[in-house]
Amino acid sequence: MKPTARRVWLVLHVSLSVGWLGGSYAMLVMGVVALTSTGMPLRPAAYDMLHISDTAIMIPGSLGALVTGLVLALYTKWRVLHHWWVVTKLVLTVFAMISGYAYTAQGVKAALAMTLADPGADIGSLEPGLLAGSVVMLVVLSLATVLSVVKPWGRTRCGRGPSSRRPRASAH
Repeated sequence: MKPTARRVWLVLHVSLSVGWLGGSYAMLVMGVVALTSTGMPLRPAAYDMLHISDTAIMIPGSLGALVTGLVLALYTKWRVLHHWWVVTKLVLTVFAMISGYAYTAQGVKAALAMTLADPGADIGSLEPGLLAGSVVMLVVLSLATVLSVVKPWGRTRCGRGPSSRRPRASAH
């Protein structure tokens, strides 16, 4: 990849990833507002904003971060499976996307439906679970950010080259 193209992809990747991280913080704040506004009209509004943020920030941000990260990993020196920090970031990104959709997004939809009819509706363990999901998302995305900066752990076996894949000489 040419240096100018690499910079463009890198700016896109960082911007989308930071936006996704910021979105997860905003969702945590809105979740706290929803939790502490039991019985008030603000509660369904907070869940509505959570739903809008999920569809307008979290989903596009996660897809954008994944795509731009894969482009950078495929077409730069970092490669996809050559460095442990890249592999770990990919796993964290996929985990965050799946858990965000399967758990948080579905919980927000359910909480919104319940509180629209009755702002004081008892939604049981759904509310604290949504907060926990937001905290986990924030921690996972923060960890991915740290990995991008620190780049720990060195190369994987794939990244060490052909010499690391040769069979060892026998001891006889």
